Amino acid sequence: MEWTERFRRYALDELFDSVLYAEMARRERDPRNREVLEEMSREEREHYLFWSRLGGQVELGPRDRARLRAALLMSRVFGKVFTVKLLEMHEEGVVREYEEVLATANLAPEDREQLRRIIEDEREHEGYMAGQIDEVSVRYLGSLALGMSDAIIELSGVHAGFLGYTSSSLQTGIAGLIVGVSASMSMAAAAYVQAKQEVGKRPGLSALLTGLMYMVTVLALTAPFLANLPIYTALAASVAVALVVLAAFTFYSSVIRSAPFLREFLETTLVVFLVVAAGYAFGEFVRSLGFQV
Repeated sequence: MEWTERFRRYALDELFDSVLYAEMARRERDPRNREVLEEMSREEREHYLFWSRLGGQVELGPRDRARLRAALLMSRVFGKVFTVKLLEMHEEGVVREYEEVLATANLAPEDREQLRRIIEDEREHEGYMAGQIDEVSVRYLGSLALGMSDAIIELSGVHAGFLGYTSSSLQTGIAGLIVGVSASMSMAAAAYVQAKQEVGKRPGLSALLTGLMYMVTVLALTAPFLANLPIYTALAASVAVALVVLAAFTFYSSVIRSAPFLREFLETTLVVFLVVAAGYAFGEFVRSLGFQV
């Protein structure tokens, strides 16, 4: 690929990010968040001006505009931090390409120096700036994770335990629902007490998010049993739903925290299956004692 073509591609990528952050800033109500996004947009525009000076002017085409609308919608649904960090996941490859340009392209000394600064921005500054955006979903990520993970582990154990105790899917689902509703209130109360000990957190909001996330997960996991599917089919469907919910939330969390997705997902999945096995074994033990519905 000719250098000019590569420089134009780099310019288009930087222009896209600059326009995206500017649009996010325009829609942002919080002054501090708006300032961060505007700074990110200015930085990306400087990068764009550098590459366009080397490769020529570029403009966003129809496909880029469609991708821009999709990214803005994502930022509304999943939050700005998630959207920015998701887009940054390709930055490692971008840095390698920029370093290749620095090492092999015939650039003027002042251009080489500016490219070094751009590489430094791509490596560290953008991730740091994204971390300065304050959003409820990020600040209370721990509360959401607590409600979701505890509901999955507890309900999976309850359902598996009833598998060895009764053959009724409906009874199993009702038992899971009763346990889930009670536990969601308990978890919300615990989150409230915990948040009172943490600086910068609102106890009421922390309790609400924990309890709400717990209840949503409970409803998703008990649905196959309440639909009165055959009990083994219901358990398999419930575990599948649990893994989908777990995978989605782990991915969301790993992007925001810049953490490895696969390892965290596999670790939590192992815990879920261990709880299912333990719950089933305990249900069989109870049935062996002569208690049967």
